[in-house]
Amino acid sequence: MSQHLPAAAEPGRGAVDGEPASDEAARSLRKGGRHATIKMQIDMPDGTRLGPGKIQLLELIESQGSLSRAAEAMGISYRRAWLFVQQINAVFDEPAIATPEHRRGGAAARLTKFGEELIRQFRHLEAQARSDGTKVLRWLERHQTRTR
Repeated sequence: MSQHLPAAAEPGRGAVDGEPASDEAARSLRKGGRHATIKMQIDMPDGTRLGPGKIQLLELIESQGSLSRAAEAMGISYRRAWLFVQQINAVFDEPAIATPEHRRGGAAARLTKFGEELIRQFRHLEAQARSDGTKVLRWLERHQTRTR
């Protein structure tokens, strides 16, 4: 995932949709200023990556009530969303998304209790990284060259 998180963002806001997540970030962007950001991604031992995009897919499955609507809301193909679901479910000892058999009139994909907890844990870690990283990011900004 190549999503960059504003350091001062609120959990779940600005991490995926590219919009400023705070008044400070919005003012900075209006003035033409940019801040250093944190890229939140967890690399699992098997090589699977878990970042804001996959977490957003889980959140959209829950809010939209189906994988196809979640994929549409993200602007990705159903096939790509399905592959993400398979990756997420394969890396953990419990499924995050319960998926029915593909047949006419089948039940929609739904988030499991484990999937709900996965979102909560990821968003908590994301908020912690933003909060704890703010001082470091500001220090880095003070020491960067101004040639760009």
